[in-house]
Amino acid sequence: MKRFFNICKVLTFVALSASLMVSCKKESENVAKAVLGDQTILNFTAQNPVAQKVTVYSDAAWHVTAPEWITVDPTTGSGVMEVTVSVTENVDGGGVMEPRKDKLIISGNTLASQLVISVNQEGDPYRNAEHLTLDKVAALGEGKSFILDEAIVAALTSDGYVLTSGNVQVYTKVSANVAVGDRVALKGVKGAVNGMPAITTVDEVKVTSSGTFTPPTPTNITETVATYAPTSIEYVTVSGVVAGGNLIVTVGDVDYSFKQIDCPGDLSIASLTGELVDLTGYSCGVLGANMFGILTTEFKDNGPAVVPRPEKLLHAKWRFTTSLYPNYAEYFGGTTGVVSQAEGFSDLYVPSNVDGNGKITYYQVDKTAYSPSSGNPKRVVGGTGHPYVTGAWPGDYWQFSATDNYEYPAGSNLHIKFLTRISATGQKYWMLEYFDGAEWKPADEYPVATETETGTSAQYNFINPTSNVVVECNWKLAAPCREPMFRMRCVANWQSNGKGALANPNGGTCRIADNDDNEEDAGPVFEVTDAPEGGGGGAGTVVFEDDFEWLAPYATAANAPDDVANNSVGSSPNIFTTTALQPILTTLQEKGYGFIWGGKELDWSTAEPTNGNGRTLYLQKNYFKFGKSDYSSGLILPAITSLKAATNVELTFDWCWCMTGASKPDIMTLTVAVSGGTDTELSSEQPTADDLTKLEWQHASVTINGVTSATRITLRPTNYDPYKSNTRGQNRWYLDNIKIVTK
Repeated sequence: MKRFFNICKVLTFVALSASLMVSCKKESENVAKAVLGDQTILNFTAQNPVAQKVTVYSDAAWHVTAPEWITVDPTTGSGVMEVTVSVTENVDGGGVMEPRKDKLIISGNTLASQLVISVNQEGDPYRNAEHLTLDKVAALGEGKSFILDEAIVAALTSDGYVLTSGNVQVYTKVSANVAVGDRVALKGVKGAVNGMPAITTVDEVKVTSSGTFTPPTPTNITETVATYAPTSIEYVTVSGVVAGGNLIVTVGDVDYSFKQIDCPGDLSIASLTGELVDLTGYSCGVLGANMFGILTTEFKDNGPAVVPRPEKLLHAKWRFTTSLYPNYAEYFGGTTGVVSQAEGFSDLYVPSNVDGNGKITYYQVDKTAYSPSSGNPKRVVGGTGHPYVTGAWPGDYWQFSATDNYEYPAGSNLHIKFLTRISATGQKYWMLEYFDGAEWKPADEYPVATETETGTSAQYNFINPTSNVVVECNWKLAAPCREPMFRMRCVANWQSNGKGALANPNGGTCRIADNDDNEEDAGPVFEVTDAPEGGGGGAGTVVFEDDFEWLAPYATAANAPDDVANNSVGSSPNIFTTTALQPILTTLQEKGYGFIWGGKELDWSTAEPTNGNGRTLYLQKNYFKFGKSDYSSGLILPAITSLKAATNVELTFDWCWCMTGASKPDIMTLTVAVSGGTDTELSSEQPTADDLTKLEWQHASVTINGVTSATRITLRPTNYDPYKSNTRGQNRWYLDNIKIVTK
């Protein structure tokens, strides 16, 4: 009996298991494998929220998962059904609560069969907001609300402003009626822009007081850009050449770009292509490989990056006389003068008024900690026409500079001559120094000594007397220089009359002088006396170059072929239709290139990923392939905006026509087309016979006369219709190593 009972138990278990398996299979077959809906986002008011309808589409049964404040009716269903979504009011005894959001999920039997609906309900974002300092706002998590009691407006952008506490900066990406120097209070929500702290929602902005704001000395990152990795918004300055609307700093073979973010129109550098520019502002994150954002506060245009050698070498001359001073007095404070204790050059300088483009300016150290005598320190042009300063102090200096935008090469010889004198209570000991293109050095004609009268160890090479004395110096550039400079620097706090050191800046004068109107012309002269060939814009200057090595990261990632090196045509990725290669198109646009397809220039702004309308440009291993069957394409080179006058240049590049896999050549010629000039047709030395042709670079060299910044140079197949070149209807070709040099 026992054995019979056990057998019955087994049979019963087997039967039950089979029944369960059938039941599970039927249940599984009835659960949805696909669930879709006509809504994915629902928004509700905080009070009196109105229910909303969602249509659900499924192939079987579904069920609902939702937080308790969200109600769905019905909670299960099948096929196509309409459900009603409701939420409770977002209020409590204290009023409207903080905004809330969550997910409503309508599910089938897999993760793939889920309809996820984001449900948002309005509220008071500042219900539980804390009063925070700007330093704590900068460290706040994204999406967190806060109340800021005070911060200073450091800079304005087109759509917002930069706030500072003196320790940290936060970008406010919401416009408001504020001015630089205002102290403001506001309610906001913390966000981020390019990984940098930002306020992306702002309410109730109040200006609590108005004032001025002096930014700190910016950190110059030009020399350290290769290792620059900002983690916060900081005040920086950087120098480079404008290309494609961005500032480009080149280190070795690598270009680093600075893109202006949210920039006011009057601070845009977009129109300064080819110019050397100093760009200052607040760093605003990393935008991509070797590209940074900057919120611009100012820029300085230093002229074209490359200019032709001038017919007349640099020469600047001034005259300071009673008859001429009305022409320049206003530039240096006028005859009443300007009083300031602030550190720096200020905006005052004396422009050359006889010849050339030069200026004489004065730098002073910060004197706010001193108690100068009334009306000092001052910058002024006196009744004799001489520019002078009062309250000179150790560290102050007069600086002479001049430029014609030509970069004078190392070995260039310079000369300066001027008159100076100081009053009896002015500072006696000075250092005459020149800038050799790389560093400041003492003037060779004036031996350096150590003054002992004051009992200190200050070094000097010039004692400024109380009557006019001629200063004359010559020096040679050790490195290329676009703006030569010379200065006379105060080194010791000791009065010229020998009565000891001063406790505070006084009314003692120091001037750059001239003889009277009726005497010998002895106004300052600052000049280049001779210079070697080959400087910034002379013969042999490279005004454009692109070896396309910047394509390397993309070529590696896309496993692009090297057809010419392998003498074999591989499968090249089309840059226009490969999403991962889209940054190449952006870079080409930024560099100023244009693309020719069938004789028409392509608008880069419409160059979205598509194979239509002729968007075909192929990536090789650090070079390009153009054209395809039945179509011809070419490249328009960037405008050489650095050429301010018509210049003869030599264009060189490497090119090669393509072939089919059976070694059948695309027999064609290439044309260098010059806007407003003469076109040049280039032939190839590649074998034209089938089975004998091979891929090998052809080096082209073309002289183009009279090139200006308006000239456009196009490299393209001679015949846009490929059937005019060969019966195969193919004008496919490769391009690399473009270079343009002045002749």
